[in-house]
Amino acid sequence: MTHKNLTLSLLTVSLTASLSACSNSVTPEVPVNIEITDRAAADIGNLQDNGAQMQSFETPPGFKQGDKLITYEGPGWESDKTAFRIYLDGRNALDIFGKKLPATVLSTVGRGEDYHEMADWGMDILKVGNSLGAGGFGVYENGKVRQIGTARSYKAEVVKDDIETAAVKVTHLGSRACRGTVAATYTIKAGERMSRVQVEGGCALPYATGLIIHPNTSSIVSDGTGEWQYKARYGAQSLVPDNLGLAIFYKASDVEEVSTDEDDDYVVFKPRTAPDYYTAAAWAQEPGGITTEIQFRSWLEQTRITLNAGAR
Repeated sequence: MTHKNLTLSLLTVSLTASLSACSNSVTPEVPVNIEITDRAAADIGNLQDNGAQMQSFETPPGFKQGDKLITYEGPGWESDKTAFRIYLDGRNALDIFGKKLPATVLSTVGRGEDYHEMADWGMDILKVGNSLGAGGFGVYENGKVRQIGTARSYKAEVVKDDIETAAVKVTHLGSRACRGTVAATYTIKAGERMSRVQVEGGCALPYATGLIIHPNTSSIVSDGTGEWQYKARYGAQSLVPDNLGLAIFYKASDVEEVSTDEDDDYVVFKPRTAPDYYTAAAWAQEPGGITTEIQFRSWLEQTRITLNAGAR
């Protein structure tokens, strides 16, 4: 057992015991005397081997969307605040696992339980549908934003997994829309609810990113100065349902168009621009979470200021 896995095991035991001890409380909390030493993690689980963790995985010939080869349909990465997953297929959309505990949990998710049901750690909280989800990237074609679509095969790799930073790389080998190979690295740091998305490789079509539009949510667009700007949505859009904020932070000089269609609040990047942007999720039940639109707007603006100051 590696040092990191040992840390995780001990932490899991501590958290389980703590939750049991306070099960009669109205709002169970993790006691302050538990030290959360592992605050970021990446995960790829092999469903053909009881969910054992892998460093990399490539889809085999004949692979189809929905083939149960990998836990929760793709790789995942998390901080102590939130967790992301990406569908390792033509959707390439980002989904969110809302976390109620400040511990790394992905190594136990998708291994037999239904992660669409609330557990002690949290649950899958976003319905993605035909959209780009929580800031996945797709393409812009014939005046419309769409998911990137099929490729010859897809590969996921854990490229960093330590206690402060987690990153996975996803490669679309022979993307039909882009007419070549496209890759992206997804990185999250401890204490953050943002994930950086760095795309590599050109595309025959302009790249785009977007946020799913759910009913009764507010669209929020930055109006300040500076290179970094944002597009966001807030409201009772989680599957619980309860309040969830989603955001994309992008560099204005990289962008051709910012608009909305029936599926996504979207951003279209300039032709021949490989996107480098951030996506974020703020769930009301995360530890110390943002619970109102006013708080979310304040966090968005402070984060934009921080990005423009070059602090990240």
